[in-house]
Amino acid sequence: MDTKPSTRYHPLPVKLFNLAARARNALGLARIDLSEQALLAEARKQTGLERFGDEGFLPALRVLLDAVESEASLNPFGRYIARARTLGSLRNRLWANACFEAHPEIRQRKIVAPVVIVGPHRSGTTRLQRMLAADARWRYLKTWEGLNPAPRMGWPEAGRAARHEEARKTLEMRHRMYPGASMVHPMDADWPEEEMLLLNHSFCSFSALGLYNIPSYYRWFLDADKTGAYRDMADQLRLISWSSGDPEDQRWILKNPQHMLDLGTLLKTFPDARVVFTHRDPLKTVGSVMSLMWRFAVQHTDMPCRGQIREVWLDFCEQAARRCIEARETIPAAQQLDVHYEDMNRDWRAAMRRIYDFAGMEFTAGAEDAMDAWLADSEREARHAGHRYALEEFGTTRDEVEARMKFYRERYAIPYEGKKA
Repeated sequence: MDTKPSTRYHPLPVKLFNLAARARNALGLARIDLSEQALLAEARKQTGLERFGDEGFLPALRVLLDAVESEASLNPFGRYIARARTLGSLRNRLWANACFEAHPEIRQRKIVAPVVIVGPHRSGTTRLQRMLAADARWRYLKTWEGLNPAPRMGWPEAGRAARHEEARKTLEMRHRMYPGASMVHPMDADWPEEEMLLLNHSFCSFSALGLYNIPSYYRWFLDADKTGAYRDMADQLRLISWSSGDPEDQRWILKNPQHMLDLGTLLKTFPDARVVFTHRDPLKTVGSVMSLMWRFAVQHTDMPCRGQIREVWLDFCEQAARRCIEARETIPAAQQLDVHYEDMNRDWRAAMRRIYDFAGMEFTAGAEDAMDAWLADSEREARHAGHRYALEEFGTTRDEVEARMKFYRERYAIPYEGKKA
């Protein structure tokens, strides 16, 4: 396993940021304050708003901040990111509550039979969502909407242009500071993205686990009741569609690997959801997700972190699969559809026809042409090319992954990609 200091992998912008921040600290200038009191006060100051509405998010925020301070060994850039992300979510909660207070009818909007893509990280969920989103009949979460979901009361056009520009700049910074992650999972302000971005605003998302070494938060996260976070997520979707003037009956296409862990909560939130389960060889998905998460976490600390990534994400993959299998026993068969990664590779049109039949929609020639064009653009731009990783870099082996994930492979008859080791 690679145990080199994380500084070895920092790009120049991260190195310069840490150097400048440490120089400021040496001069006695204030260290980045990650206390709950300071962050809540700053969010209120920046927005001019006082009321968060339901404060059910606070316990999750406290667990997260405590873990970040006591366990994460953050460098200055890591502390900056933790503060910026937290403030961004708190500001959006304040703005969202102002909208809900002014327009309580927003929460009464219907979300009709959303199609939700659920599967392990790196199992083709992003490709499937973005292909479906090429069909203009679907409503999907744009990245900028996920980062800044709340209209800003009193701003021109509710701050839509400012919110979009802030998201664009955030993604520019992501590309500079996390070049490896941007290669593995490219993002654009207007592309479809998963509702993990909305769960982030309740501090109840797997996202933090890929940013910091926070084992106590992970233990809490596994068994936390996420009902409130999912309710907030649904209200944010309603807020986004309301502020965009969308028809209430437009179908959403959602996706988030976290739903494997919280499938029961997802179905309580969207009782008429149609859930598409994706499957791929665990020997591919487990290594790939560890590699992706490391490419974020390595920038936030100077300490070696591959071992911690392995401990959390190998366990996450197993726990999510086991809980998903158990929860699926309680869901009507008519609300479930399985799609294997190789099905999409072999004949994506046939796979899409199955999905559209399952969703009760026609797979039109226009939808097929739009998806074909999306695939051509993606291949031409090589958006997902060049991801290289090895399980051994994280202190594990194919045999260990196979042993821990064999139950999942056998349950859904998932083939090996290439030759078995």
